[in-house]
Amino acid sequence: PTALADPETEQRLRAAVARWGHTLYVPRGALWGCEDIRRMDDAGTLAALKVTMTKAPQSFRLQGWLQERLVAAVAAGGRAVLYEGPLRPLCPLAPNNVNTMAAAAVAAPRLGFDGVHACLVADPSVPDWHIVEVEVTSVGEEGRALSVTSTRRTPAARGAVTGSATRHAFWSSL
Repeated sequence: PTALADPETEQRLRAAVARWGHTLYVPRGALWGCEDIRRMDDAGTLAALKVTMTKAPQSFRLQGWLQERLVAAVAAGGRAVLYEGPLRPLCPLAPNNVNTMAAAAVAAPRLGFDGVHACLVADPSVPDWHIVEVEVTSVGEEGRALSVTSTRRTPAARGAVTGSATRHAFWSSL
C-alpha cells in the first residue's frame, strides 16, 4: 500500500481501474476498523485519522534521515518518536513499516496520504510486540465529536518487520 503514496502511481492505478471497469484491492493488514473508517469517509463524517505504530527499534527498516534519527534514538535509549506528521512523506522513508498507515489513507480517500496523521515510535520496552493505535474523529457538532481509539497489540519475533498475525490479516483482507 505504501506505493500509493506516490501520487503518479496512485493516479495511474486509479485511471486503469476506471478505464477497464475493474477494482483495485488493497490489503488492510493490521488496520483495525478499516470498514468503519471507509463508511465514515464515504458519508463525509470523518474529520481526522491518526495512526501510531510502536515497535522495538530493531523492527524498523528505514531510509534516509529517518534511519539517522533511529540510530540516534537507539544511542539515547528509551522511547522515541521518530516521526509525527502527514503520512505521504513518511511512506518512502519507511515503506516496509507503514503499510497499515497507507491502508488507512486508502480507506479514507477524502483525507488521503496528506490528511492522515502518522506517528512512528521506537520503543525498546516492546521487543516482541507491534502496537498499532488508530484514532478516528468525526465531524463534530457544538464542539463535540465522536472519537474512537483502537489499539492492536500483535506478537512479533524480535527484529521482525511485521507481526506474527500479518499473513492471516493480509489474506483475509483480500
